[in-house]
Amino acid sequence: MRTAVDDGELEKLYARDEKEVALCIKDLNSQSFHPTMIALWVTDSFERKDMERHLLAKLLVNLARSRDGVLSQDQLVKGFESVLSTLEDVVNDAPKAAEFLGHIFAKIIVENVVTLNEIGRLIYDGGEEPGRLLETGLAADVLGSTLGVINTEKGETVLNEIRASSSLRLEDFRPPHSNKSSILEKFI
Repeated sequence: MRTAVDDGELEKLYARDEKEVALCIKDLNSQSFHPTMIALWVTDSFERKDMERHLLAKLLVNLARSRDGVLSQDQLVKGFESVLSTLEDVVNDAPKAAEFLGHIFAKIIVENVVTLNEIGRLIYDGGEEPGRLLETGLAADVLGSTLGVINTEKGETVLNEIRASSSLRLEDFRPPHSNKSSILEKFI
């Protein structure tokens, strides 16, 4: 019985059975649910192990790139918007959620599924109220983590190419009541 996706369980994902996950998504036949499903998966991953988050990021990339178009870029973006709208609350239970989200965003950016500009816009506007993550400093943490992962995994040259192709001004992500985010600051 295919219930792994609709129950929000990632057992098939963690078992590395991407084809089964794709079939479950298709069987749901509810594209309007895809952003919610993405948000549930990502939020759930904050309380999981690094390998599981890595597998989730890989799954999202592969589903977005599949010939069948299982997930669209728009659905990913809407799912990420939802995650960012609850991030302030989520960090109470999962203090490293901003860092973990940065890891997922880095994979999505490096694999050219969503651009740094688009991810940056989502982060900049994110929060329970638009821009709230900027005020709390979480925007700087997510973006700094994203850039840090790209730098660590792909190197400074790739990071600089990605940054050069975007119009993001990293300074705009500094919290208003503080000039520095230790995570983001090393990239400014």
